[in-house]
Amino acid sequence: MADTYGGKGSDNTFEIAGKKVYAVVDAKTGEATYYEDRVNPLGVLNDIKLGTKKPGEDFVPHEGTTLGVLGGLFPDGFSDVFEGDAAKKFLSDEGQKQLAQEAKNTAIRAQKKLGVDETTAKLRTEELMDPDRTTALTDPNQSAEDSAAQAAEQGIDIVNKEAEALINSEVAQARTNTRKGPGSFGDHSYPLDRNQSQDFMKFTLLEYKPKKVGGGASGGGFGFADRDRVGPNGKPPGRTILGSVSLPIPGGIKDENGCDWAGNTMDEVQIQTGALARGILGASDEGGVGAAEAIVGRLGNNSEVVQKAIKETFAGKAVGVKNLMTRSTGMIFNPNLELLFDKPVLRGFQFSFDLIPRSQKEAEEIIKIIRFFKQGMAAIRSESNLFLLSPHVFQVHYILNGDGQNDHPYIGKMKECAMTNFNVDYTPQANYSTLKDGFMTAYKISMQMKELEPIFNDEYGSGNEIEIGF
Repeated sequence: MADTYGGKGSDNTFEIAGKKVYAVVDAKTGEATYYEDRVNPLGVLNDIKLGTKKPGEDFVPHEGTTLGVLGGLFPDGFSDVFEGDAAKKFLSDEGQKQLAQEAKNTAIRAQKKLGVDETTAKLRTEELMDPDRTTALTDPNQSAEDSAAQAAEQGIDIVNKEAEALINSEVAQARTNTRKGPGSFGDHSYPLDRNQSQDFMKFTLLEYKPKKVGGGASGGGFGFADRDRVGPNGKPPGRTILGSVSLPIPGGIKDENGCDWAGNTMDEVQIQTGALARGILGASDEGGVGAAEAIVGRLGNNSEVVQKAIKETFAGKAVGVKNLMTRSTGMIFNPNLELLFDKPVLRGFQFSFDLIPRSQKEAEEIIKIIRFFKQGMAAIRSESNLFLLSPHVFQVHYILNGDGQNDHPYIGKMKECAMTNFNVDYTPQANYSTLKDGFMTAYKISMQMKELEPIFNDEYGSGNEIEIGF
């Protein structure tokens, strides 16, 4: 490949701030050098070097030499070409963008002239102009299909980087009076004297983490990346655990798995038309006489009734009239009605707990627990007030034998959940009653939660373990 791309020539010349300019791009570093393209009929005037621009950096003007009177006779720097408003326009943000884009256009054109296909030329140019590039440029002989796939993958990386940058930006940071950071909500338990060998429920509060675009079990897949489930022991790492609440397992716990299935129809004309669309029948006129004749032949029945039915079906479609065949013959094609899979569903859960304080300390712990859930499920305002951030989410565990390390194998596990509703009944005994220090004599909390993701077959594993899984 060439050492540089571009240079003097009508296809490379562009206009900026009233002057004609062209770029020469270093084929290894992406640095662009810009020149004024001077009209030179006698061959005595040289084009003037204006300056350079490295990928991701601002334009650096070339000041040229200072030779007194001779300097005026033989201009050779940026200030000899652009002054005042013209110089400001050239150096403006808009001018910087134009310079960068023209350098890309120049590099793409030059590579295409060298025989590189357009898709690969564009990919190589984006790599060349990337200020953070750490790898070699794509092979110029790479196929357009491979280049397109590679460009798509890089585009996904850009989406993820931009999303992460926005999340971490100052404008999207939560307000200063928001509880944030590991352990900021504390770890709470009711009752305070809970038997440490007893089974219990643990609600772990997690900072919401959006999924990245492009995922799969081995990475580089489609859709969105998997979200690892946080276990009762806080693993795997990489998630911010804000706090937890441990409560006795209440009565009435249950789960309900489901998938949506929907009725779907496809009559014989639709089946054969679909075959036509895929080129199976070799007829190109899908909506006209050719398609109708092809379908009649395909069905192997050339009776007048079949011919009339099919042709009237196509005629009805052509003029936008439904049920034309039914009106004229009293028949319909067999719709082949069948129940087909539509989509998975998200599971919902409901829990209810009676919290009855037996001491001032336990009453204070109950208040902290109620606030834990209320604040944890609330939307978060950004410091700039421009955004609302996603509320925190919960990982719920049924803990066996109170060791805090293992999910209960004989109760269904749950994925990460959003809390969609939280209710507090301050008079669950139907009368207003307080302790002497003002705490209510009983509290009843109820919550509704929904998993962030559906359950899939492979998440149960392929072994024969004696456990329910999800």
